[in-house]
This record gives sequence, C-alpha cells and structure tokens, in this order.
Amino acid sequence: MGLKNIDWDSLFSYSTIKIVRIRDKRLGILHFAFLIGIILYIIVGTIFLQKKYLALESPIGSIRTSLQSPSVKPSNLPYCLNNGSDTSYEGYPNKPCQYWDEYLVLYPPSEESSMFITTRCTQETQSTVNGCNLSEPSCVYNTTSSADFYIANVENFTILLDHTLSAPTLGIQYNAIQLEGQLLDSDGNPMSLPPPNIVGVKGSPDIMSLQGILTAAGVESLDSEGLANKSRTIRDDGILILCFITYSNTYTYNTGNYQYTYQFKLVQNTKFKIVEPVFTKDVEDRYIFDRHGVRIIFIQTGQLGQFDFQTMLLTFVSGIGLVTAASLVVDIIATRIMPQRSKYQELKFQDSSIHMEKTPTIDDHTPLINNTDAINNESSYQKNSYEK
Repeated sequence: MGLKNIDWDSLFSYSTIKIVRIRDKRLGILHFAFLIGIILYIIVGTIFLQKKYLALESPIGSIRTSLQSPSVKPSNLPYCLNNGSDTSYEGYPNKPCQYWDEYLVLYPPSEESSMFITTRCTQETQSTVNGCNLSEPSCVYNTTSSADFYIANVENFTILLDHTLSAPTLGIQYNAIQLEGQLLDSDGNPMSLPPPNIVGVKGSPDIMSLQGILTAAGVESLDSEGLANKSRTIRDDGILILCFITYSNTYTYNTGNYQYTYQFKLVQNTKFKIVEPVFTKDVEDRYIFDRHGVRIIFIQTGQLGQFDFQTMLLTFVSGIGLVTAASLVVDIIATRIMPQRSKYQELKFQDSSIHMEKTPTIDDHTPLINNTDAINNESSYQKNSYEK
C-alpha cells in the first residue's frame, strides 16, 4: 500500500467544538443544578469556609522555660514519711521528703524545647573499691550509701513559658507576650486554671504550676496510679507529657488576629527517668542521682495565612474545571441515555466531507464544505422543536 492510498484527511482529522442548543428542560435543569452546586462550592465551600484565598505557612519558633520554687514550704505532706506520720498514702508507701529548690529540681538546667522536673530521686554515694585507679580493668565503683526520697511540694513549682513564632515566607514574627492565648484540656475544650496560673493574657508572660499542667493533661495528681507500673505512683515512676503550642490567624476572617493555644497530652504506658553523675574530688568519688519525674516536650505547630491573589485565582480556575466536567456529564446523558439520543448525536457529532484537490487561492471561490444534505438536515431540525 503506497502513501497515495492513505486517507490523510481522516488520519489527521481535527475535532472542533460545535455548540448545539438542545431544547430539553430535563437536560437544562440538570445542567443548571450542576452550575449552582459548583458556584456554591467555590464561593461558600472553598472561599468562605476553607479560606482558599490564603497563602498558608507552618510557623517555626523558639521556646524558653524557667522553673520557680514556691515561697511557702508546707510540712506534714501526706506522701512524706515523717516521724509519727502514716506509712502509706492512697494505697502506696510513703518515702522521706527533701525540700529542693528549682536549681536542684530542674535537670538539665536548660533545654531547647523540653524540661524535666524531678519528683523522686535515689541518691547514691560511690567510690572506687580500695581507691583503685580506673586505668585498671578490675577497678569498679562501690556504693557506700543510698537514700530514696520524694521532692516535697514539687507540684506547686511554677513554670514560666516564653515562646516566639515566625513565618519567614509571609513575613510574620511575634512573641507570645504580644498575643492572646488559651489553654485547652486533653479533649481540645477551653479551660481555665486558678491562680497563680496565668495563661493567654496579652502583655503578661504565661505561668503555670506543675499541678496545673497535670490537670490540663487529665492527671488528677502525682499520687495517681502510674502509667507503666500500677504498683507505683506517677510521683514515684515519672511521666511523659507533650505540650502542643498551636498558632493561628485563620480562625476568623481577619488575618490580623493572632492566637495561640496550649494543649497538654499524656503519653500512655510511659515513665521517665534521668541518671545524673556528679563527681567530687576526682573520678574515683562521685554521687549518682537517679531522677524520676515529669518530662514535658514542647511542640510548636499551627498554620498562619495571608491573602494571596494567585492562590485565589487557582481556586477559581479549579472551579472552571468542574464546570467543564459538569457539561461533559450532561453531554453523555444527552447522547447516551436520553430517548432522543440518536437525534442529539447527529446534531452534536458531524463529519465534514472536504477533500482538498489543490491548495485554495484568493481567486478560487470553490466552497470548502460540500455538505448540502447535512446543512439542510440541520436547518430542518432548527425549525422544529425536538421530540422528547
């Protein structure tokens, strides 16, 4: 078969759009309903509810924490083992108590986005056996004394929280003291705490007691049942808490209103401890502080938004795509499902019978389309209403 026998017109045929007005109320109402739904989706759903006209960015930031011991130190605490006191509290054995200040309770002294508050400590005094040198492979440490005790009144220690947020792409930067905030419980509902707790007051740093944080995380007290070992209390075993600091300026239609929230979540089936070695004269003599307590990890999250014309334009363009899809669905129904589908197909799809023998010139008045029958048929259809 030679190249001359190929129907080049059919091989490289071009399909163009033909507009046909079909007078059928069923199709018209269906198409109109699609358009109304798309308009409502774009304007109400994406613009007003989802705020798709905003350029969004997840903020980054830094956190600074500070621990302060209470000025009043109560005695005869129920979990402390004192002379003449009970040997147990809430069904768990009592231990001796020591009144540590914030410098001893907090370990390590400074961390980027977390803090550890000691609630119980086992203190051991150790020396190398017979003063041996650690260069000898047989040299080991020997514990000469040991004490296990609770930190008294640690739940009333207060924590200062200072944090900043930044969205570099949007050019947003604030300190928490410039913003309003709110405390949420573990279920995400707003809650408030009694003094000395201060949360979300513009112009004032946030201050929360350890007991206030435990309450926000859903823990009644440090003397509640431990999460990893039911035979011990949280005070005895330790606990891990995640603090989510969420920033937002999209909760209203005014993106100038910035807000942050605290939400403390308990990590189930966990306990926490840190072992701290303290060397005295040399490495042959040391103290070991086996600390159990509350570990708090701060996580900054959220979304900040700013009006962006390109983002809004993309939202409208996606809506135009839905209009095209709606028209395609109506076309399929008209040409494939409706009883008059054969007539609708004839009107919508038409093949030309052009066969170009030569390249037309300006003086050549030969008509390009020789399709009189098709034109006459179309004219007859336009004069009459289409049967339903």
